[in-house]
Amino acid sequence: MKNVKLTPKKNVSAWDKISVGSWKVNGDSQVYCELKLEVEPALEYLKKLNQNSSHKITITHFLGAVMGRVLKETPDLNTMIRFSKIYYREEANIFFHVADKSDLSGKCIKNIDKLSLSEIAIELTNSAKDIRAKKDPTFKKIKNSWKLIPSQLSKPLMGLIRFVLFGLNIHVKAFGMPQDPFGGMMITNIGSLGFDSAFVPLPPYTQVPIICALGRIGFEPVCNNQGQIESKKLVSLCFTFDHRILDGYRGSKVVEKIKNYFQNPELIKGEIL
Repeated sequence: MKNVKLTPKKNVSAWDKISVGSWKVNGDSQVYCELKLEVEPALEYLKKLNQNSSHKITITHFLGAVMGRVLKETPDLNTMIRFSKIYYREEANIFFHVADKSDLSGKCIKNIDKLSLSEIAIELTNSAKDIRAKKDPTFKKIKNSWKLIPSQLSKPLMGLIRFVLFGLNIHVKAFGMPQDPFGGMMITNIGSLGFDSAFVPLPPYTQVPIICALGRIGFEPVCNNQGQIESKKLVSLCFTFDHRILDGYRGSKVVEKIKNYFQNPELIKGEIL
């Protein structure tokens, strides 16, 4: 059984070949980019949605919906590299970090581009409750097993798991992990921990090429088109991405899409206002 649903990229450019050959697996090819966005339109949209929602829809859920759609609209962003070859992911899957007092875990939401904000909120909220109550079946067994493994064996064992799951693309039930456990992107809400901005490193064992750290929302001075200073609510999106799959030109197209969704949140379909 395959671990990740993949389709080989056929029209490989010269840059694709150069970038894949230039750096090792995501680690020394990391690039950092901070994007500050006006967040008031999105907050107003979420306020209206929450009037009829059984689960509170937050800016984290909104960002997940946005990036899920961006992944689907931008195939070159939703990729994975295996044995120096680029593959398109067939699904838009995003992993959300969930923190509690003693550990860090998370939930991978599959086909998030097809879900409404309400559906994302329900799935992620319920998963977070299970994780914090130590009832999460996905990673509970894995964490208990790792407690028995000597520290000296952690690196080679992680390398073996990574090679099987992503190199060979084989899902092994004995590992105790679900298929495609980390998705094609990670989102972590550092704003909930009090951080305005921070860059998160790419964990090599996940084979995830892009992470977005969502900062704390706050008022900042902004110069408008008339040259006047205004106070507006802004949020920082701090991206860490693998330069082998995203260059400046492709990145600019991704930024345009993200800005458009934040300025026009009603583009997220499937909601009842």
